[in-house]
Amino acid sequence: MPTTIVPVPVMPAPPVAGAAFLIGTIVIMTGILLWWALGGERKRQGWVLPLIFAGTALSAVMIEPVYDNTLLYWYPDVNNLAFFRAYDRTIPWFVPLGYAWFFGGSAYLVWRVIEGGASTAKIWKLFAATAVVDWLAVSICEWLNLSAFYGNQPFHIFGSPIWFSFCDATGGFVLGAALAVFMPYLKGAKRLWLLILPSFTYASTLGSTTAPVSLALNSGWSTPVVWAGGTATMLMCMIAIHVIAQMSDARQKANA
Repeated sequence: MPTTIVPVPVMPAPPVAGAAFLIGTIVIMTGILLWWALGGERKRQGWVLPLIFAGTALSAVMIEPVYDNTLLYWYPDVNNLAFFRAYDRTIPWFVPLGYAWFFGGSAYLVWRVIEGGASTAKIWKLFAATAVVDWLAVSICEWLNLSAFYGNQPFHIFGSPIWFSFCDATGGFVLGAALAVFMPYLKGAKRLWLLILPSFTYASTLGSTTAPVSLALNSGWSTPVVWAGGTATMLMCMIAIHVIAQMSDARQKANA
């Protein structure tokens, strides 16, 4: 069966809504950085959080346009808040900043929670909360016409597709688990590797977990098969979280 090319929607970005969303993104990111700078985290962990923020923002430049195409995600071409254009996608400023606070912030939290030896139940609750926050943020973009999924998306009932929030949340958790593994070996200048690590973890996580739904969306397969692909994608995400929860639970038992 030939590959189906789904046309990308065409419309200008709403300037007021875009500015409001950008300001909200900046406020959230600034609040997290102030918590780091003024609280005890800066003294305990040094510059880990800002480096992760910068690394996740950099990953947006390399990764976002690619997966926007494979997952059928769209930003308005005419956009006063455009940061750059690549691979037929115009990426606004709030995307790298959103990557920083959401993926960087959630990964940092997951790392600190795993370090503390969180139980399996706590990891799953944190995953559910992260997926809900992601779903709300991406849905707000869709409701404001700042960006949206298009095509025959599965689980696209109200707001953004549920399967995508599973993938986004999993991306942050995989980075957090990677931090738990690598941080003991990243001392001094070696911590600059944190500028690159998010690109590896998020790209690999999104590429692997979205493979079922991406193949279905871009291959002209029937709606039931597309929904099966969305289900398989969410199952793959839950497998990753299960492994991370087991790792954290093992640390909890070792610390007991």
